[in-house]
Amino acid sequence: MELGDPLLGRTIAGRYAILEKIGSGGMGTVYRAQLEAVGREVAIKFLSPELAIDPTNRTRFLREAKAANRIQHEHIIAINDFGETEDGLVFLAMELLVGKTLASAIGTSSMSIRRAIAITLQVASALARAHELDVVHRDIKPENIYLITRPDRQDFVKLLDFGLAQMKGEMKLTATGTVFGTPEYLSPEQARGLAHTPQVDLYALGCVLFEMVTGRLPFTGDTSELIMKHIRVAPPIPSSIRDEIPIELDRLILKLLEKNPDDRHKDAHHLIEDLRRVSEQATREIPAAVSVPPWSMPPLQPAIGKALLSPASPSHRTFSNDDGWWGERVSLFRELLARAHPDGNAPPAISAAIQSLSEEAMRMRDARVEMEMCGASAATTEEKMREARLRIGRALDELARDESRVSREISEVEVRLDDAMAQLQALAAPVQKKWERMREYVQVSRELVDALRDMGPVAAAWVELERAEAVLKRDADERRRELEDLRFQVAQLKGRLGTLNAEAELELGDLRERGSRSDAFIRQSIENLVSTAGPVVQYFMGFPALKAMVLGDSTGPNAPTQPRLN
Repeated sequence: MELGDPLLGRTIAGRYAILEKIGSGGMGTVYRAQLEAVGREVAIKFLSPELAIDPTNRTRFLREAKAANRIQHEHIIAINDFGETEDGLVFLAMELLVGKTLASAIGTSSMSIRRAIAITLQVASALARAHELDVVHRDIKPENIYLITRPDRQDFVKLLDFGLAQMKGEMKLTATGTVFGTPEYLSPEQARGLAHTPQVDLYALGCVLFEMVTGRLPFTGDTSELIMKHIRVAPPIPSSIRDEIPIELDRLILKLLEKNPDDRHKDAHHLIEDLRRVSEQATREIPAAVSVPPWSMPPLQPAIGKALLSPASPSHRTFSNDDGWWGERVSLFRELLARAHPDGNAPPAISAAIQSLSEEAMRMRDARVEMEMCGASAATTEEKMREARLRIGRALDELARDESRVSREISEVEVRLDDAMAQLQALAAPVQKKWERMREYVQVSRELVDALRDMGPVAAAWVELERAEAVLKRDADERRRELEDLRFQVAQLKGRLGTLNAEAELELGDLRERGSRSDAFIRQSIENLVSTAGPVVQYFMGFPALKAMVLGDSTGPNAPTQPRLN
């Protein structure tokens, strides 16, 4: 256990017992903790107290939990709880991951093409769900892509850090024109301070994919140079850096890195389709092996731990057995009182203090039962909500894929329709000209026959084009109706998900508040018990015959200090 860290051993929100520090950085500190209600280990991230002073920082920190919870996807880190303790610590409780960041996996060299595509596919899958639920990440980079190993799969992706996410319906935290993101992965529209659409995430993912397959970034330089290059300079062709990159992957990456967001993939579903096509062609490559060390957050800047809390005190800790221990102390004090005053003439103040200790210990026990009940209920509600979000999310994925496919088909049909109409327009002039010539002949003649013969192929082409135009229009109308139906179903599912989230948040908010109140009451009770028990212990220490019993049994969690009487 790390000495001097006041959070170690503490229970947060009456539910999370802090076990060890994992890492720290500019925004805060991460600890391994145990969710006592179900015995599951989690990670707890605390916002630095220095940053927590600013309400904007606090809101942005908690936004990560709201964004991740809105999405609930297998490739997005699960954030199960969030809140603020009564002493001002802002925290997130999330799943504990074992693996490493993509940044450490890339290192200073490129990785296999198949492995890079497999990782990109998983990130794109997570972004497809996020974008469908109106969440734009805005900070896609290798440090926010975590790779874990599962029994059935290496390089299982978890997308991290939605602290900069933009969510539809959420209040803006900064003025228009503010630049968000990391300069090396910044889209041109982000660099210009323009509106952030899902295409900013696709551009950043294109930078990440470029880096994975080439071992270098598309653009380098200081921040101002990077911003200008993202806006104005065409990226190098990946295969000019690494020969074995196929031309199809070249085209895909360069499309992601288009300056105009309208020229990139329409959405993440389109990107997934293209990635799968390229992946099928990369059959000759063998994925690189992944080594997975014991999990630890990448050691960041160790500048935070000492400022989290004031020095440890009894009020900074709770123990699952403290109410039982204090119950035993009350029984001991009553036995000591009976031995010290067999005639029953005990000092009223000592008798009252022991009675007060008994009542306080019972109140603390009841508060612990309430806190544990709230913790168990919250865990059950969170699990049910997680399953519901996953079910709705998968259904949304299916509908969104169909919507993306139909949207692309409509675009393709419209292109063909425009082409047919252009051809019809091109035929109009010669048809009109031949018709004018035919009108010159008032009776059947060789010239009229020749004109009719020349008119035949043009007329046949005209009829065929009109027929094709009618078919294409009908096809486009059918797909538009299909698209409208899909969008209606998507809207219904989103509405259902929104209702579930609102209902769950109300229930969880009440449980968290009750649990926090119970936790605060328990810690206050411990202070009251220590304060009340001190004079009682001092009184019994004045009886030489009882001194051994007092010294022998007055140890345990939060035991009162025993003064020695000479």
